[in-house]
Amino acid sequence: MASNPIARDNLYLLTKKLGLSAFESKAYICFFEMGNGLSAKDISKSTGIPLTRVYDVMKALEEKCLVRQDRLNKPVKYYLNDPAYSLMLLLNKKKMQINEEIAMLESWVEELKRLSMKDAANASVYSEWMLYDSEKDVYENLIPTLIRDASREVIIVGRNIINTINKRFVEETIKGIERGIIFKTIITIDSLDSVLTYNGEEALEKKALLMKLLQTCNMYSDLVYVRASDLINVVPFGIFDAERVGFSVQSPNNSKYIVTLVTDKKDVVDEFYDVFEDLWSKSLDVDLNKFSDNDAYSLAMDE
Repeated sequence: MASNPIARDNLYLLTKKLGLSAFESKAYICFFEMGNGLSAKDISKSTGIPLTRVYDVMKALEEKCLVRQDRLNKPVKYYLNDPAYSLMLLLNKKKMQINEEIAMLESWVEELKRLSMKDAANASVYSEWMLYDSEKDVYENLIPTLIRDASREVIIVGRNIINTINKRFVEETIKGIERGIIFKTIITIDSLDSVLTYNGEEALEKKALLMKLLQTCNMYSDLVYVRASDLINVVPFGIFDAERVGFSVQSPNNSKYIVTLVTDKKDVVDEFYDVFEDLWSKSLDVDLNKFSDNDAYSLAMDE
């Protein structure tokens, strides 16, 4: 497959769609290009993944049943499991997740319909759907508005927060911090690494916005908490004052987030808060003070 860039790109997209991180995808594709019986050093040399990260990456691939290891060899060798079987397992799992999300969304639509029909004046659920074409629109329009209306705490969870940084999002976040709102955010390690690959005019603008936001975060370090994880396998969502949640649902046909719902319904808010607390407990703290524009905007995490 090494001589077939189309096949390689398709495999990379497939693995990403099935929930693999960028490093996991690179390590997995490595077996198709180099064959079986690879050591951690082989994988690191072929993919550029730091050797210290390779072991965690391979452990994650083992947990997904994509590879196996032979501990009898020194050093340990890794082998590819049958892709026809292992990838199908991941695909079926993805189908189940999508179907569960659709079923949950449909149940909430029905509930909204019933509340609307009853004209429940005291209902605590928004009766209006908000439709967006992409996750980027959520951060440019919906979340800044919800941040503006918050008074105590803002929680944001998403794989792509840094890549969707925009002027309004940054402005409302800074205003919120300055008026004493506590911000808690969980992002992926990959999205942190992506900052280093920014280039071009748009990248410079995004980096400037990011640094402006970072300066405020460092000034109010007792109000801003950021953690990173590769375990974010949920739709992007935000919780505001522990009383309102906004979340997006992905199309079953493609990667677009086609529906965004905002609700005050307590059991829905509590459900997302439980998801947040679970992810938070498994995430790594990001030390914002170590984020410096003097070393190519590198990010360091405390383990």
